[in-house]
Amino acid sequence: MELPLKACWNAEDVSRIISNEALEGHEGVFLATHTPIAGFSVSGSHAGEIEEPTEEAVLWTLSDPGRRHAFCVVQGEPGSGKSHLIRWLSVNWLEGRDVKLLLQRADGSLEGALRQLRECLPAEFQELFDKLGRPQKATAQGRARQLLGNLASSAHPDHFDPPLGDQEWCKTNRPDQLLSYLHLRDNWTGPSRILRLMDGRGAADSDSRNSQSASFNLFDMEELADCCAGIANSSVSLGAERLALRLTGEAATIEDLKNAGWSAEEIEREKATELPASMALMNALNRRRNDAVQSLIGVSAAGLKSLFRQIREVLAARGQRLVLLLEDITTWEGFDDSLTDVLVTNAETRGGDGESDMCPLISVVGITPKYRKDLAGNYLGRITHEISLGLAQHEGDLQDVATLRDEAMRHNFVARYLAAIRTGDAGLKAWRERRREDPDLPPPNRCEACPVQEGCHAVFGKIDGIGLFPFTADAFGRFYDALNERDSGMTWKTPRGILQAVLSPNLAQPQAIETGAFPTPLMESHSLRPETRLLSAQLNRMVEVGLEGNQRDQARMRRVLAYWGDPNRADVTRLDNGQRAFARVPEGVFTAFHLPWIGSDMTTVRQEPLRVVPVERPTDVVPELVQTPAQGQDPVTQRDPPRRPTQVEPPPSRRNAPNRSMLERARDQVRAWRESGAIESPKEMNDRLYEIVCAIDPRRIGLDPHSFKRLFTQEQVKIEGTGPSQRSYFSVTRADWAVAGLEAYLELSLNKAIESGAAAFNGQALALMMRRLEALARDYADRRLSRLSDGSRWSPVAACVQVLLARAWLRGTVAADAPPNEQMRAILSDEKDAKSDPMARCEPWQKYLNITDSNRLHASLREGLREMLGTPQGDSKNFGLADVSLAAGAIRRLRDTLRFDLLPGDAIDTGVKEFDKVREIIASFEGGLTRIVRVEKSMIIQRAQTLLVNLRGRSIEDHLSRIDQVVDAVSAQLRSAETARVAQWKQEYNRIKPRLLAGAPASVEQLLLDVEGDAQTAVDHAATIAWLARAPARDLEELRLLSQTGEDIIEKLLIHVRECVAEGAGKLSLSSIHQLGVKLATALNPSHRNSPEVV
Repeated sequence: MELPLKACWNAEDVSRIISNEALEGHEGVFLATHTPIAGFSVSGSHAGEIEEPTEEAVLWTLSDPGRRHAFCVVQGEPGSGKSHLIRWLSVNWLEGRDVKLLLQRADGSLEGALRQLRECLPAEFQELFDKLGRPQKATAQGRARQLLGNLASSAHPDHFDPPLGDQEWCKTNRPDQLLSYLHLRDNWTGPSRILRLMDGRGAADSDSRNSQSASFNLFDMEELADCCAGIANSSVSLGAERLALRLTGEAATIEDLKNAGWSAEEIEREKATELPASMALMNALNRRRNDAVQSLIGVSAAGLKSLFRQIREVLAARGQRLVLLLEDITTWEGFDDSLTDVLVTNAETRGGDGESDMCPLISVVGITPKYRKDLAGNYLGRITHEISLGLAQHEGDLQDVATLRDEAMRHNFVARYLAAIRTGDAGLKAWRERRREDPDLPPPNRCEACPVQEGCHAVFGKIDGIGLFPFTADAFGRFYDALNERDSGMTWKTPRGILQAVLSPNLAQPQAIETGAFPTPLMESHSLRPETRLLSAQLNRMVEVGLEGNQRDQARMRRVLAYWGDPNRADVTRLDNGQRAFARVPEGVFTAFHLPWIGSDMTTVRQEPLRVVPVERPTDVVPELVQTPAQGQDPVTQRDPPRRPTQVEPPPSRRNAPNRSMLERARDQVRAWRESGAIESPKEMNDRLYEIVCAIDPRRIGLDPHSFKRLFTQEQVKIEGTGPSQRSYFSVTRADWAVAGLEAYLELSLNKAIESGAAAFNGQALALMMRRLEALARDYADRRLSRLSDGSRWSPVAACVQVLLARAWLRGTVAADAPPNEQMRAILSDEKDAKSDPMARCEPWQKYLNITDSNRLHASLREGLREMLGTPQGDSKNFGLADVSLAAGAIRRLRDTLRFDLLPGDAIDTGVKEFDKVREIIASFEGGLTRIVRVEKSMIIQRAQTLLVNLRGRSIEDHLSRIDQVVDAVSAQLRSAETARVAQWKQEYNRIKPRLLAGAPASVEQLLLDVEGDAQTAVDHAATIAWLARAPARDLEELRLLSQTGEDIIEKLLIHVRECVAEGAGKLSLSSIHQLGVKLATALNPSHRNSPEVV
């Protein structure tokens, strides 16, 4: 089977036939390459007249001899086929008595459009055109300065009569003075950009305008603001200064959005409310643009209107109709509003009694979606027929092209051009002449007589007998999918994009096929997304090995595998037609392109070790083998990483990017990183790296799950160079093993049914990466948590256990001398009510409980500790076992010594809030509970001894009851004695009575017995703190205070009794005085009850 080994076309025919504009070239090329346009949508006031969405229906509707008026717009993205449809209408228009003017895009300039109008007019109207005005001659810089001067003059608040509606804003902000500022006048390039577009040029001299609107945008406003530096204290007014200041502030926002990939149109659409000054100035300039441009080129809008009015008057007298077919209205910017006035003028509405002074006008105009959006409402309402060649999936998105939605239509489109190119310019001219006599004559197809047709069609495929060489159907599908849909506000997925980005670069050098240079680097343009030409790591390695030392053929092989095959596969298969294929590229393609077959030896390709950057302490842990993932199972367990918003949100165009998953985009970025060393989206790569880091088993690097999660957060994990260098970052070097591992992870995640060879290759790369990450993670944990003097790493588990356990002891929820299992249960369970009367404790005791309760610290520590000690089964956090080995030692050490484990000597913050708080607590209490125990024990003993003295050997209830009786007796006799103190006593005594009845005296009396018997002097630290926590501190303090209050009031009442006795000597009976004295004395000292002195 013979294959084509050289091209069957020549370069001259490629450039003649694949022209940028549909209106270039002769009718033979146009008719031979024409693909019927269908599937569009129809709207407008007379939309019902077009019975079906076909070009024939549009033609018959608009060319109907009885039609008196039509204003039809053809809307679509640049290159979508607007001009092609308009040209097809022109070629097939049944003219009759119609005067048809076809105004094509030409060079895309305003002057070119005016020149073309002059050339298209019948000779009798040339004199009318000459009266439009005389263009001014100036350099590009001179014209830009003049345009800016015109804009400045027209921005004066008193310039227009009638006003434009923004005169008050102009009066307040004085944009005319701002635009006249010298530094701005010399440096702002906005006017030059407008004139470049009106001259038909794009960003560079070699670029075409491509239907871009010649209007000021927000990027112009950003640059204008930068040119306002130093405007303060200049000759401009305060209003202009304030405007410049607001513009400067908003320029920072515009710059941030632009750097994040936002287009000027996207910012205008979604951020307008945040940029009021920039939007107001931009709108003011665009409102004055046409007047400024007309003054610049010396052609008046009134003259243009007058020209068409006079032409229509002449044609009306002859009974003729004017047909205006304008490919692109944007080429008329500067006069577009005046021209639109001409197009929407219906002669039927101007004359009276059915007569009109102007002829009927049928106009068809090509516009872009952006131009339509900005079209004034009164014009929109006068559109009779609107043909929309595509639709946008989301608001603000670029439109697709209806004709290209179907793959078969795309293949037919390409096949027609391939057949035309092979026929050549001369052959198509001859065919066109024959077709005039035979309208059904099909376009020529050289494949019919080709000697290698059989082999060519078998390998490369065919469409309606037209061979696809040098493409295949799969190749064209790959090329189409690779077309950039968002390239500076335009899409390449259009008919023009296919011609310019796919056919032209691949066919422009036909000799390259025969010389073994095809595919050439011409195809690697910005119109194809760069990531689409990158191969998988395995396939790239096979190219390097199979074509070792031949850089030229390696590059060609990569292009073939990327677009003629599947860049994600590296296996040999059999196609449906029986051919062998490597990476889905038929073997015959390699032969035709003079490339060797590298698929048959794939099993012998040696997996060379990846170059690895060594770390300081390599781990000795052997990684588990990574097996082929089962269906529906990810190769790396993901831990639902938290997401945080980016500082600048992505532009709407990226948010709505179709047909590619996040993982696919990430994989392509890794491949681009491998090739160029640059990362397009650092955040996305860091997110993927974080997912892999989360798969590390924490215990393999000496961490518990919770500590691992708190140290390795999404914000902390970064690829080296994607963020500032900080101690808290876990940075992974840009080494080969990291790139290969990331790509392997994404490849395994994307392809659940991956073939065994690729699974093994990617599994090895991922396993190597995991080993390296474990070593780096171990060192990182040492750095964050710090090492102790003995070389071991500080353990947040032990610290959290001890801090929580100490809190439980001090709250009395578990005894310090309780069994370990009870202690463990106490610190892991939710807190219950305290049993140790915390408010009655010493200041250090209360301080510890308060500081561990601040912001519910103990709750977060407890929740973390549960995860620290947990060994969950499967993916469940709440089901599993508890690894108490990490906590048991910490509990024992605290019980034995009342001291927390030592802190690192360097005292460097961990960067984890709760860990640093635990360290702070331990440090503030001198590393243990010793001082708390000492102070509390001293206070308890002191209070107990004071109460013992006050009781004078009596029970608590008896002592307090006797004091109450004395107070009652004295108050009854001496009603004015110490009334306030008596009331205080009665209040306090009555308040505490319920506790007396509840048994408080018994527990306090037991405590008093312990104090008298030196029970508190136990050597065991746990027993001591347990005894203190069990002590009824609140009851002890309250009873002590009440007994002291009783002491105080008895002493005061005794003074009153003595005074009463002295004052009433001889007035009271001796027996009454004796009885009262006995009660007082007995209350003060029960041992005086039977004293002879009392008796």
